Amino acid sequence: MTGKQKRVLIIIAISFLALLTVIFFIRNSHAVLSILKPFIMGIIIAYVFNPVVSLIVRRGVSRIAAVIIVYSLILGVIVGILSFVIPSVYRETMRLMDILPSYAFRTKDYLDSAYLRFSKALTPELKEAIRDNIDYIQEMLIYHISRLTDKLLAFFGGLANWIIALVISFYLLKDKDYFMGLAEYMIPVRMRQGASKVCGDINKILTGFIRGQLLIALVIAILATIGFLLIDMNFAILMGIITGIANIIPYFGPILGGIPVAVVGLMESPSKALWAVVVVLVIQQLESGVITPKIIGDSVGIHPVFIILSLFIAARFYGLAGLIFAVPVAAIIKILAVHVFDKIVNSS
Repeated sequence: MTGKQKRVLIIIAISFLALLTVIFFIRNSHAVLSILKPFIMGIIIAYVFNPVVSLIVRRGVSRIAAVIIVYSLILGVIVGILSFVIPSVYRETMRLMDILPSYAFRTKDYLDSAYLRFSKALTPELKEAIRDNIDYIQEMLIYHISRLTDKLLAFFGGLANWIIALVISFYLLKDKDYFMGLAEYMIPVRMRQGASKVCGDINKILTGFIRGQLLIALVIAILATIGFLLIDMNFAILMGIITGIANIIPYFGPILGGIPVAVVGLMESPSKALWAVVVVLVIQQLESGVITPKIIGDSVGIHPVFIILSLFIAARFYGLAGLIFAVPVAAIIKILAVHVFDKIVNSS
């Protein structure tokens, strides 16, 4: 067997194995994603903390010592903050789950009374249309409340994944050179220079965007919590955290975060709902006019029209997770597209 024939056989074998792997992943996507979830989270955590570790290493500290220092500081801060926040959020979550059914029934009674109050002046056809829509709203409300309860329980149930992700990220940071060398080894030699440039461009955009968005979410969560506490709103800490997390989603995040805030405020009183919405609006004005330009600016370099398009596509196929990751994925696609286009132009 000649060398050329051996190379052909190797390529065929690798292609066949790759095809089998793809088929396996497609057929078992749910199970595979549940297994890979803590590893993906660990990679993201390591990516976010790596610049801090690298900064300490440049000061003459060994990498393992730098990782231990960073994790000690971060875990110390997390333990200090969460020793107050987690018990409060957990208590508020349990209390919210207990009273959510009563919220649903109160909303149903309010809609029914409003219908009876105004139905006398309506035509029979309009009455029927309104009645059908009220029933639909009630069904949707009960459905989403039950889903919210499931999501809140899933959050606390997923803490084990976060612990595993932290352990994985620790080893990824400690052995960064090993994993970088492994990734480089898997790339053909003739493609390494181009791959290095593409990875550098992606890293430049994602570094600023991810850390910036996380910092903005933290600032918004703190400001929102303070605002909700000032107006004496129920579940102030939980609503503040929801507002901060929702803010990660561009354009639509403030709306998505404001809906549960308005609903919880409305269950207390219309005036409390109004004040809650005012708090959200004031914070969003600060975020869009002051906080985001100072922290991120135009870091991804994508026109708002394409960002909105990417959000719609991601939401359609991947739901909430798609909304959160739509912009960084769109930025990566843009960089890859520009790189491929440059290659085509320069080779022609």
